[in-house]
Amino acid sequence: MKNLLKKRQLVLATLVLALGAAVFVNWYYSRPGMAVDASTQAPAAAITGSQQPEEHLGDSQYVHNPYSASAGEYFAGAKLRRGAAHDEAKETLNTVITDSKADAKAVAVAGKALQQLANAIKLEADCESLITAKTGSECLVMIGEDAVETVLGGEPIDGAMALQVKEILAQKTGFDWDRIMIVELN
Repeated sequence: MKNLLKKRQLVLATLVLALGAAVFVNWYYSRPGMAVDASTQAPAAAITGSQQPEEHLGDSQYVHNPYSASAGEYFAGAKLRRGAAHDEAKETLNTVITDSKADAKAVAVAGKALQQLANAIKLEADCESLITAKTGSECLVMIGEDAVETVLGGEPIDGAMALQVKEILAQKTGFDWDRIMIVELN
């Protein structure tokens, strides 16, 4: 029993010493303002007297946002999700239309909804094509029952571009200008 206790104490003391050594080495090589010669691997900003600002441990930094750099991926994914939602809605409506137990009124309502969905899909594609041709920016148009939303990527939106987009959407969809929302992709 005493040998087991001594072994545990020896292992514990060794681990505490190793942890202490690791903390000291970490502190030693990450001290702010530490003068470093050219042969070490420390960043140049840590060298005092350099042209670059001095870095301090814990300073906030700009972090690259992967979503803003991949606007094309955003639009492709959003269009894919929108297409899947449209396909699901079409499938549901077609199920109602082809159901032999459905009454005539339900079939007529589903047929009308299917026609509206097809018109909305075509209108979204037409609006996206016109906006892209007119502004040069990639876009995503979503037409709802009472509003139109569009997401623009690429160049920053200025007043002239917003006016062109709203004009296209108002003309094609028939919605009032206050029912048209433009969102800029960051």
